[in-house]
Amino acid sequence: MTRTSQQTTRARRFAALSTRLLLLLALLVTACRSLPFRNQLTPTPTAPRASEQPLSWADVEERLRPATVLVEFARGDQPPFPVTGVAYAPGLVLTVAPPIADQPPTQVRVRAPDQNESEPAELLGLSTCDGLAVVRVASPRNLPLAPLATNKTPDIGEDVLVFGYPASDPTKPPISLPAAATGTATDPDRERDELGVNIALDDLIFGALMADRYGAVLGLALPDGRFLPAATALQIAQTLAEGRGVLWLGIQLSIHRNAERFGTATGLVVRGVNPGGPAATAGIEPGMLLARLDDTEVSSGSHVCGILRQHRQGDELTVELRQPRAAEIAILTTTIRVGEPSQRTPTVIRVEPRPAEGQRLTYRWTFDESTQNDWPLGRSDLGSGEIADGAYAVTLTRPQAFGILEPRTVPPGTDQRVRTRVTIPDETGVGLLVRSTLEPDQSRSFYTCIVVRSGGQLVALCSLILAGEPLVLLPVTPLAVSLPPDEPLELDLAAQGSTLTFRVASQTVADLEDPLLGSGTIGLWVESFDTVPVTIRFDEVEAELVPASGKTRGQITR
Repeated sequence: MTRTSQQTTRARRFAALSTRLLLLLALLVTACRSLPFRNQLTPTPTAPRASEQPLSWADVEERLRPATVLVEFARGDQPPFPVTGVAYAPGLVLTVAPPIADQPPTQVRVRAPDQNESEPAELLGLSTCDGLAVVRVASPRNLPLAPLATNKTPDIGEDVLVFGYPASDPTKPPISLPAAATGTATDPDRERDELGVNIALDDLIFGALMADRYGAVLGLALPDGRFLPAATALQIAQTLAEGRGVLWLGIQLSIHRNAERFGTATGLVVRGVNPGGPAATAGIEPGMLLARLDDTEVSSGSHVCGILRQHRQGDELTVELRQPRAAEIAILTTTIRVGEPSQRTPTVIRVEPRPAEGQRLTYRWTFDESTQNDWPLGRSDLGSGEIADGAYAVTLTRPQAFGILEPRTVPPGTDQRVRTRVTIPDETGVGLLVRSTLEPDQSRSFYTCIVVRSGGQLVALCSLILAGEPLVLLPVTPLAVSLPPDEPLELDLAAQGSTLTFRVASQTVADLEDPLLGSGTIGLWVESFDTVPVTIRFDEVEAELVPASGKTRGQITR
């Protein structure tokens, strides 16, 4: 094998490894724009009923095809963004919203299956928050309608048809892909259920339709590969069709678990803003906390979506922000214009002191008899743990097994650091956890950095798990460390304020910024792949932390 082919094979292995690690984590934590029509009446949604008898897929396609259109959003100098749309009411097309970088779409065109050229259309409403858009076509009488299933959720395993325009050339006629429904999954940010199928949608552009044997549209394909149920989409569409315009703030938000940093457990952390967009020009910056929007406290993406749907493009909303500083938290206010930039500067309305940091505690485990009650021991269906010969030995006897090991005597902390010397056999992964908490629904939130030995190569990966949802902070990265599998390796993970630092063999592998988690416990992560049994030996573990309660208990060595 040539060096190039070896590198290619290794790259593919690391890519597959990254996907596998994310799946394991997920399993564990269970302007020439079109102006809005402000005064026009929304047409009464009337559509043909679905068939009362099951149809062949060919007949389902025949029913859907006339109502399935190609929608193209023009975005400045960029190429048009094509999506699949469905005619659901006289003159109205429902589709997914295109991504917006710095300005909303400047034009919309629609092409029906029987047309050679697209025609100009009017953008009635677009909500990036909901991921949907409604456009009005110029010739409503020539566009048949498709029935939307407003009271049906497909059963797991039920046969469905995915129908939409091909990604390879959206100007060609729609294509269909047989699939099976895989049930519903909750989008925790938008607090809504979405549908899944057992196939990849790479061959289709966004907005593809999911239909059942009766010819009813069950959902629209979103960019993440899941489908928004037709009933949910129709409810949102009825508001957008009123002429709301572009409901866009140009801001990326996230829930958080860091009341220590922001002085409140509610609100949404600003993870990013679009340059030149409404948020950026209102003076909103990454790292701030969005506490209130339009005089309403917000704590989820669905709250923001709901507030925006009550407004129109151009409306101005009051925003309250919290900005952590060295010794205080500044509370600011500004005004943001929906869908449009506005030059504003936030004003400080008051400041709050940040809580004083408590005394730092230190812990050390050398794994002699005194540590028998600190770490999980005994057997389970995944393996066993024991303290022997001056080490904490964890043996995994099942392939694709993984788990979290937490010391019983360590309290939750804010700033914290955990270090270990550990022997990592081939085809295993070992990681460190900081700020780990259990959510009310029994999912977990934590930061973790993992080292995997596979095929003799060591690689690292860091992730944030937030209420069960994984987010990669450091993609799979090969390490410039060469140690045999029987030699212990030093891992070191520290969380200081919003900074996360990971070191391997005293070399800094990751220096990351993330403000979403503020406190929790420390822990160890272990996992096996295909080869078992494997034994991972921890020679020692050290931890430092500032107790979350501010109370201290001195230094402890075990």
